[in-house]
Amino acid sequence: MTAAGRVHDPAPVLSVLPGLPPDAVHVWCLDLDDVVLPDGGDCLDAQERQRTARLHHAAGRRRHRAAHCTLRHLLAGCTGEEPATLRVERRCPRCGSSPHGKPVWSDGAGRTAFDVSLSHSEHLAMVAVARAPLSVGIDVERVRTGIRWATVLRDPGAERLSDEDGTRMWTRHEAVGKAAGTGMAELPRLGGTRPDGWTAASVPALRGGWSVRDLAAPPGFAAALAVGAPPAHRTVTVP
Repeated sequence: MTAAGRVHDPAPVLSVLPGLPPDAVHVWCLDLDDVVLPDGGDCLDAQERQRTARLHHAAGRRRHRAAHCTLRHLLAGCTGEEPATLRVERRCPRCGSSPHGKPVWSDGAGRTAFDVSLSHSEHLAMVAVARAPLSVGIDVERVRTGIRWATVLRDPGAERLSDEDGTRMWTRHEAVGKAAGTGMAELPRLGGTRPDGWTAASVPALRGGWSVRDLAAPPGFAAALAVGAPPAHRTVTVP
C-alpha cells in the first residue's frame, strides 16, 4: 500500500461528508472544552453514560461526554442516521470477544459503512473516519515527561529519545494497535519512515500490514494516524 499526504482545510465539526472516497481518511482535531453539545449528550447509550459517570473529576466527565457525543454527531453526518440510533460494539480480531477489541459502528439497520477511531488526551481529541474496507487508528497524547522510553518501547536505543520524540513514537504504536483492534497487548513492530512520511507496521500474530504517520498537533501534544492496507492496495489520502 502506498500513501499520500494531500492536506486540505480541516472539516468543520458536525459536517456531513458527502462522497467521502473509499480510499480517503478524514481527520478532525477538537478542543473538547470548546465543544457545544447539540443535544446535551442525550444521544449517548447506556454504556457510554456509565463510563462517563465512573470518571472522578467533573472536567473529565464533561470532556468524555463531549468527545463521544461529538463522535456520534460526526458519524450521523456521514450516515444520515440520528446520532442516538448508531450502535457500537467491540470485536476482537484474534478471539472474536466482545468485551474487548476495536469498536465497530453500525446504523439502526445493522449496516457498517465506516471505520472509526477516537482518541482524547486532556482537552484535545482527534477523530478519524474512513469507508470500509480501510481500517484506521488514531492516537493523541500530551507529551509525557520523565518516562524511561527504552523500557516502555522495549528498545534500548529509545533511551536517547527526548520526551517529545518518545511520546510521538508511543502514539505511532498506539495508532497501529487501534487500527488493528489489538490495542497494546503486544507492541506493534515499526519499520523505517519513508520519504512520504509513512512508516510500515505489523502486529504480532496478525496477517496484513498497516502504515502509520505523525499528525500535526498543538504544542505540547503528539499524534499519529495508522491505516490498514485495503485489499485493492488503494492510495490513502489524508484530508
